Amino acid sequence: MADDTARNANATTCSIDIDRSNYWIPQLYHMMPNGSFELIEFQGMSAYYMNRACNYTAGATTCDKSKYPLAPPQGLRMTAGDPMRRTYNNSDFSNRAIAHMCLKENTSTETKRMPQEPCLRLRSEVFFPSCWDGKNLDSSDHKSHMAYPAIGDYNGGVCPESHPVAIFSVFYEFFFDTSKFPDYQNWVYATGDKSVGYTLHGDYIQGWTNQTALQEALQTCTGTQGERASSCSVTSGVVTGGSTVPLEIPAPVENLGQNGPLPKLPGNNPIINFPNVTSSA
Repeated sequence: MADDTARNANATTCSIDIDRSNYWIPQLYHMMPNGSFELIEFQGMSAYYMNRACNYTAGATTCDKSKYPLAPPQGLRMTAGDPMRRTYNNSDFSNRAIAHMCLKENTSTETKRMPQEPCLRLRSEVFFPSCWDGKNLDSSDHKSHMAYPAIGDYNGGVCPESHPVAIFSVFYEFFFDTSKFPDYQNWVYATGDKSVGYTLHGDYIQGWTNQTALQEALQTCTGTQGERASSCSVTSGVVTGGSTVPLEIPAPVENLGQNGPLPKLPGNNPIINFPNVTSSA
């Protein structure tokens, strides 16, 4: 895929017309008693761009919040999380950047594992690395050109010398309607991750058609709603609310379960056996 493929898309399903970026995480399924898999309804997602990290500076331990990082450069691709992860290490920022939120009627609880209780909705959360090497828009593993802060936490701080350029922090929230499936032990990501959640990961391809508007967004699109409406660089003078014409979405290359249960997960992914983790823990 060329660096400008996303940017040259004919339309977008995002709420802002000039955002043609690609935002993705694996689909969530429910494993039925007979071993087949039914879709858990995807209810939508939110992507946030935030001022959390700052450029590497020798001796710096905190960030000056009055200064803004670089907008993700056009064509940037990156991955957060790892579909091959089988354990959790709290000292590893890349592990901590993946989380789940169990949403109930009046409460919510965030856990690094998939919730071990029934939820009205599951919110799957992915926080991308905010430090760039300043050179490469991608790498062979889609990770090496990016890093989490060296000082601070996964969601903010001073970038390491190896990846000195801070970019807007990108954060995903994907929502699934789990209200029909109280047997949380049988929630399964398409990766084969059943009731654990360590393989949750996200992909990002930057596709904004107006880089200047994106760069100015942190300065102009915060504050009260009235201020945003009049000065926000990514909405001023552009159509919002997604595409104004019907989108022709091609059929998927494989059956994903839109028309009924699947005998196997997409890609024929098997259920994963996690060491030292039981699905009912």
